[in-house]
Amino acid sequence: MSSVGTFGYFNQARLGIFAAQKGLSVAGNNISNINTPGYTRQRLEQKSFYAAGADRYYSAYDARTGNGVLCTGVSQLRDPYLDIRYRSQVSNVGAMDAKLAGLEGIQAILDEVGKGDDDFGVISDKLHKVYEALQMLNDQTGHAVYDTQVRAAAQALADQFRAYASRLTEHYNNAAKGFKEDVTAVNNLLSNIRDLNAAIRKSEIHGDNALELRDERNLLIDQLSEYMKIDVIYTEEDIGGGDTVEKLIIKLGGANPDGAVETDSSTLVDGIYATQFSITQVPKPNPKYDPNAQAGAPGFGEFLKPDGTGTNVLAEAALIDSPNFDLTIAELRDIKGKLLYTSEKSEWKAYTPADPNNFDGKPTTVEKDGVITVTMYQKTKDGKWLQQTYTKTPSKAVNLDDNDLYGALQSVRESLTEAGEFSTADTINNVDENAATKRGIPYYQKALDLLAKQFAETFNSANQGYMRNEKGEFLGKDGNVLQVNGKPVTDEKDLTEQQKKDLLVGFNMFSTRGDTDNAEGITASNITISKTWASGEQIISSFVKPANQETATTDSSNILHMIALFSKKMDYLPNQITPNGTNTPMFNGTFEEMWENVGFVLGSDMNKTSTMLDNYFAASVELDTSRDSVSGVDLNDEAMSLMQYQKSYNAACRLMTTMDAMIDKLINGTGLIT
Repeated sequence: MSSVGTFGYFNQARLGIFAAQKGLSVAGNNISNINTPGYTRQRLEQKSFYAAGADRYYSAYDARTGNGVLCTGVSQLRDPYLDIRYRSQVSNVGAMDAKLAGLEGIQAILDEVGKGDDDFGVISDKLHKVYEALQMLNDQTGHAVYDTQVRAAAQALADQFRAYASRLTEHYNNAAKGFKEDVTAVNNLLSNIRDLNAAIRKSEIHGDNALELRDERNLLIDQLSEYMKIDVIYTEEDIGGGDTVEKLIIKLGGANPDGAVETDSSTLVDGIYATQFSITQVPKPNPKYDPNAQAGAPGFGEFLKPDGTGTNVLAEAALIDSPNFDLTIAELRDIKGKLLYTSEKSEWKAYTPADPNNFDGKPTTVEKDGVITVTMYQKTKDGKWLQQTYTKTPSKAVNLDDNDLYGALQSVRESLTEAGEFSTADTINNVDENAATKRGIPYYQKALDLLAKQFAETFNSANQGYMRNEKGEFLGKDGNVLQVNGKPVTDEKDLTEQQKKDLLVGFNMFSTRGDTDNAEGITASNITISKTWASGEQIISSFVKPANQETATTDSSNILHMIALFSKKMDYLPNQITPNGTNTPMFNGTFEEMWENVGFVLGSDMNKTSTMLDNYFAASVELDTSRDSVSGVDLNDEAMSLMQYQKSYNAACRLMTTMDAMIDKLINGTGLIT
C-alpha cells in the first residue's frame, strides 16, 4: 500500500499550490521594495513534508514518498561578514570626511591664495605693506606723513590678525554646536535601535521574524557605524520553556591603540537596553582664583558654586561641559528607564555556620554600591550546609578615554581639541601620545597667536632703547656719559634695574587695546597699535645723540633695523603661547615664512586626509556593491522566481485536476455492470 493514501494526493497538490502562492507573494514583495532604502531581499524557506513512522500496512515492496511541501518561513539574504567589513569602512569614511570638513572650514578662513594685492596672500600682503612703508620712511626720516603710512599699514595688519582670529573662533563655536548635535544624533540612533530590538523580540516571541523591522535596524546600525567604530554581536536570549530569541549587542570597536584601556569596548546596546552619550561634566573653575585669597574675596576658591561664589569643596562646585569635550556613556536602560542588571550565579559550596545551633538557613540579601548579593543555603542529608551566591551588578556609567572612539564623532571632537605642536607635555604623556601630530582648530588659533605675538614683541623691542653717543656710550637723562668705576658704560648689563627703567626711551608700537600701551598677553584676537602711537607719536628714528646736540639724530639706523627684521630668521616656540608647552622651536624663519608654513601644514593635512577619504570611500562603495549583490533585489532573479512559481502553481493545479479525474473514475466508473 502506498505511503500516501488516495486522498493524500490532494494534500500534496494543496500544499504545492500554497507554496507557489507564497513564493509569488515573496517575489512580489521583493519587486515592490526594489527602491526601498535598506530593504533586504527575502526568500521563501521550504522543506519536504515527510510523516515519520511506518504505514500500518507497510510492505517492503511499497516505495515511500513524501507528503508534499511545507513553507517553514521567510528569511533574508544577508552576508554578516560583508556587513562587518562595510561598517568598518564606513567608520573610516566618516572619520576622514568629518576631519576634511573641519580642515576645509579652516581653509576657507586662512586661504591666502590670490586674495591680497599682486597675488600675495592677505597676511603676506599686509606684512609687505608694513615693509614698504618702512622703506619709504627710511628715505624720508622725520616726516610725519610717512610715519602715518607705517602706522596705517601696521593697523591694517593688526586688523587682519583680529579678523582671522574672530573667524576661527566663530568656526570653533559652530563646530562645537555641530559636535553636540552629533552626540544627540548618536543618542537617537541608540534609542531607536533599542526600541527596534524590543519590537523584534516581541515579534519573535509570537512567531514573527519581523524582517522589515530588521531592515530598519540594519539601516540605523549602518548610520551609527559612520559616527563610531562598533562591533555588532548576535546572540540568543533564553526566554524560558526551552525557547530562545535573537539578542543584538553593540559594543565600541576597540579603537584605542593602548591595549591596557578597556573602555574602548564598552557596551552601547544590550538587547532591549541602551546607553546615551553626554559631554563629561567637570567642576567650573574660578578664573580669578588666588590661593592666598580669603573667604568672600573674588579670588577665593578654586571652583565656582552655582551662585558664582568661590569654593574649594569639589562637591559644591557648579558643573560645566568638559573643555576637552570628553564623553561619558550612561548606564544601560530600557525604554522605561529600567536599569540593566547582570546576574551571576556561583556553584554550590560547602559552608560552615558560625553558630550551627542557631543557623536557620534563610537566604540573606546584601546591597553595596548598587551590587545586590543574595546568598542561598541548603542542608544536605548528612546535616552539612551548602552555600550558593547570586550577584546582580547594575550597569554603570563609563568615562571614555581620549582615543576610545574612531569615526565622525571623534574627528569633530579632535578638530575642537587638538593643538598639534602646541600640546602640553602632560597631554602627550597622559592623554594622547600622538597629540603633537594632530592639528585641529586650536593649532591654527595658537599658530596665528604666536605669529602676532612674535611680530608685536619684536617691533616693540626694536622701538625701545637707551640713548648713546656716537661712541656707543650710554647717556644719562642729563646727556652726560654714564660711568661705573670711572669707566663709560657700553653694555646694557652694567645698568642697574632702576637705570633700565629710568633711561629706557621709546614706546610699544603694539598693545592689547587701543587705549593702552600694555603689550602683555598680546594675541591675534587683541593685537592693535598702541595708544601712544595712535595719538600721533612718530617712530623713534634713532637712539644716537651726539654730544653737541640736544636731541637724537634723525638718521635712519633704527628704521633700517626694523626693515631688517622682516628678513631675520627667528625661532617660534610653542611655550610662548601654551604654558607648559615645549620649548623646542616649531619653526625657524621670517614672519612671512612662518605664515607660509602654517598654510603648508594646512594644505598637507588636507591633501593627506583627502587621499585617505578617497581610498576609504572607494573601498566602501565596493563593499556596498558586494552587499547589494547578496541582499539587493535583482529584477532578473525575481522574474525567474515568478516564472518558476507560476509553473509550479500551474503544475500543482494540474495535479489536483488529474487526481480529481482519477478518483471520479474510481468511485463512479468501477464496479459497474454493463
